[in-house]
Amino acid sequence: MSIQDFAFKLSKKIQEQHSVKISRSHIYELIALDQGYKTYNAFVSQNLIIQVQYDDSEEYYQHELVNALSLEVFKNPPESDYSNYDEDDLHWDDYEGRQLLDQIKNLITRLQSLSKLDIPEEIHFSIAKTVYQELLYLNIEVINFRVMRESLSHVYFDNGLLNTFELRYESDYGYFEGDDFEFNIIGEHLESILSYAKDRKNLDAYALVAGYYRYLANQIAPYGRNGSNFGSCWDNDKQKYIKSEETTKNKEKYDEYIKQAELYESYIKDYPLNLAEINFDVDEDEVYQQMLYLCNQGDTEAIEHFLYQRLFKNTGEAWLYIYLAQLCDVDFTQDDLRAYNAYTGEAYDDYGPMEVSGREAIQYVINLPDLPEAQDALARKIANELFEKI
Repeated sequence: MSIQDFAFKLSKKIQEQHSVKISRSHIYELIALDQGYKTYNAFVSQNLIIQVQYDDSEEYYQHELVNALSLEVFKNPPESDYSNYDEDDLHWDDYEGRQLLDQIKNLITRLQSLSKLDIPEEIHFSIAKTVYQELLYLNIEVINFRVMRESLSHVYFDNGLLNTFELRYESDYGYFEGDDFEFNIIGEHLESILSYAKDRKNLDAYALVAGYYRYLANQIAPYGRNGSNFGSCWDNDKQKYIKSEETTKNKEKYDEYIKQAELYESYIKDYPLNLAEINFDVDEDEVYQQMLYLCNQGDTEAIEHFLYQRLFKNTGEAWLYIYLAQLCDVDFTQDDLRAYNAYTGEAYDDYGPMEVSGREAIQYVINLPDLPEAQDALARKIANELFEKI
């Protein structure tokens, strides 16, 4: 099944069950909402759809919930009686129940803004339930360029043979690691990814293509140019690797893959995603410009590095980014230290050896005098302007 097939099928089902015509373009927007995006255009600009499956052979707990959901329950969800709690009962105030109610609410809001039809509240509610049920059967497998880029930025291509890399997802609580992703899947869709990069000027897609070429180079030289033998054979008598025609060919292929990787990395060089994408061994001014780019995005890890490694040009610039970090809820003028048990890594509880991690306030680490009133006001003004653009 394709997205287009699903949209056609769902549009037809809504018309048959609710006598309301919902266009397929509106169905696409509801799919995007289910995937966590504001618009379908935003969804397809950041994701390459590689497989769409529709399977209604099995129903889930969410189906049981939505089938039992009435408009009255939706408006006034009953609270569970924990003094007489039965886990087999349906609950509207646990995680699954609240999540369902939020999704139905979001679907109704989106439907109303899209269709602008003057229909009763009950009809909008019933359509939202139908859409929700059908979306539960839909499984869309994608290559998310931003997630891939973030994950690849932490891969070491010169530290052994690679076949997969671990996906890193961002949440409200930071990054967490998910499933392994096979490099060969990128290879299967390389032309489509490259088209995204070129046609849409998608920097994340460029980073993904660059990462794939570094993977190809890794298959030839898992430990980089200086640490790999490129297919040379060890000679016990001579106690060294003996080069062959295969060695020469492998080195040429390796150099070509690295050349391709560097070509695509040049598109993203001035727009790093994080500190891991910055090569601190290159020209000092280039590193400075890359760091400024990250700092201006409100990347507090980059701001911390920028300040504590004294990369700023002057005191005014340092205070500017201190103020920007404060607007992003990180205050480098305050200590951020924690004591922990050196054996367990847990918060220190007066037992066992203690170690301390974190950072001291910036003014205790470097000499950072206060700014004159006019300069301080200017630094705060620029920080606010940068924050508004984030």
